[in-house]
Formats: sequence, structure tokens, C-alpha cells
Amino acid sequence: MRTAVRRVATVLTSTATLLAAFAAEAAAIGIDLGGGVTL
Repeated sequence: MRTAVRRVATVLTSTATLLAAFAAEAAAIGIDLGGGVTL
């Protein structure tokens, strides 16, 4: 069970890191996240 918990924590941490990096990148480019993102 402990391994599963650790795996979930790792996934959550990775997801949070990716979201933070994406938010920083979007802010640097000047994208309004509230208005939707178009690629």
C-alpha cells in the first residue's frame, strides 16, 4: 500500500510542477488563462 501512496504522490507532484511551468510560460507569453488557450 505504501508504494501505491508514494506513486500517487509522485504523480501529483509531477502534475503540479507541469501546471506551474505551463502557467509561468503562459504568463510570460501573455496568455489569459481565463479566456481559454488557443494553440
